[in-house]
Amino acid sequence: MIQQIAILGCGLIGSSWATFFASQGFRTKLYDIDPATSQRGTQQAEDNLQKLVELEALSEEKLEEAISNLLPVKSLEELLCDCDYVQESVLEDYDVKADLYREMETFLSNRTIIASSSSGLLMSRMQQALEHPQRSLIAHPFNPPHLIPLVELVPGKQTSRETIETVRDFFLQLGKQPVLLKKEVPGHIANRLAAALWREALSLLDDDVASLEDIDTALCSGPGLRWALMGQHLIYELGGGVGGYDHFIETIGSSFSTYWEDMQTWSQIPESAKKKAIEGTSPLFEKRTREEWLAWRDEKLIKIQQILEE
Repeated sequence: MIQQIAILGCGLIGSSWATFFASQGFRTKLYDIDPATSQRGTQQAEDNLQKLVELEALSEEKLEEAISNLLPVKSLEELLCDCDYVQESVLEDYDVKADLYREMETFLSNRTIIASSSSGLLMSRMQQALEHPQRSLIAHPFNPPHLIPLVELVPGKQTSRETIETVRDFFLQLGKQPVLLKKEVPGHIANRLAAALWREALSLLDDDVASLEDIDTALCSGPGLRWALMGQHLIYELGGGVGGYDHFIETIGSSFSTYWEDMQTWSQIPESAKKKAIEGTSPLFEKRTREEWLAWRDEKLIKIQQILEE
């Protein structure tokens, strides 16, 4: 049974994970090799919890308990002592993780699960550094983890079925929506879909098809609304009418060949697209500051979640 959580790495993702676990009633220890980052991450988690109260996603009665669940520690040994589950969110680098994993195992019991937040690395390669690789897997969240329910579970070649089922059941009980990859691919599921969409958004901008703001508006005011409810396969199954997905593919779907033939396939962002993307975001900050945009995002994410939960 998972009872005590260890957050390893207290940056943006680590602090958000800490917010989530603490709000769920778990004793959550935090550690970062950089003391300043550890301090900032703990403070950020506390601020996140306070914001959840302001947004009515956490009760005032539970706030004090949630904050008391945040326990910053000063060493890796203190972090890992007696923990049941480690959520690792350090630098996306195989060598860094390998050195860290070897050191971690000197302090962990054999039953402790190691879950990495990696957004694109392969667990099979990462777990080569472990003497007990069967208890490790990737549990990749979508940012921010304390607000967005998706968790991508990516086992490595040596991950045990017991570990997969334990972590999947754990997140289901906490209201998360875990998805399980049947095989490893760089970027997992969600980031690969996002990468394909981002490339086309940059291409449309670079080719002067539309402004950055209009491209984003077309996305969030159109398909984005449907994506909050269902995925692309179900959307097109319904879009096919009584004939379903088969009818959609054979009729409307055939026209997509024209789109795909015209789309860019580059794997490096052109400098011209990079320049236009950066310049195109400037007007957005005339409407709201970065902090105001983040607060607006979090408020809307919570409201969307509340609607979907009905």
